[in-house]
Amino acid sequence: MFNSKRKRILSNFRQSFIIKTFNSNNVVMVIFRLLSTNFEEYSIKENVQISLSLEHLSNVLKSCDDKAKLKLEILENKKLKVTSEGKNKKEFELSLIDFADDNIQKVPSLNFPVKIVSSSSNFSTAINDLGFLEEGVSFKIEKDVFSISGKTTSMAGKVELSENIDVKAEAGKNYHCRYSMDYLKKFIKADKIVSSVELSFNNDYPLKVEYKIVDKLLLGFILAPRGED
Repeated sequence: MFNSKRKRILSNFRQSFIIKTFNSNNVVMVIFRLLSTNFEEYSIKENVQISLSLEHLSNVLKSCDDKAKLKLEILENKKLKVTSEGKNKKEFELSLIDFADDNIQKVPSLNFPVKIVSSSSNFSTAINDLGFLEEGVSFKIEKDVFSISGKTTSMAGKVELSENIDVKAEAGKNYHCRYSMDYLKKFIKADKIVSSVELSFNNDYPLKVEYKIVDKLLLGFILAPRGED
């Protein structure tokens, strides 16, 4: 989905592991959390953080059978071992990347006065309907109504989301910010696995997009705002 050469994996409280990465130009941060309840066996003696190539890991996972049993192990020789047990048994080892504590990728602390919960299909449809607005679209709250809009030199479009949506914002206050359409199109691919999406934003502020399955996983994106043309 994103061009990123490094990926950090953090085991958190021995109950889940978290994958965090930025894309190559630091416009998007991706957070993926998978709870231990998804695993047949999950054993971590202490919290561990590692860094490795996202590109290499992605290539390895593509080589594994879809219905295969997957096993991840951190070896003493500073490698991550990936074992796929399906039609054939496959083993891979990925070298870990050294990093300093001050380079740990931390999720930024952000304050969002706007929170929108929508069906993921509803949000995806709106983004696809406005897909011709390649330069970007504006997220707006006006009179407690959420809309997505944009324009080019020759076309304009606007979608007001009114069905299967819950908008929480300060009554009577308007909000507006512009974001890249290219990244939004990538985000909505998650609608294949999660039925709802949470959107949080503010005036001239990053956008947080979260797809959640309770007690199973979270896939989140933090997208930097895009300036007006």
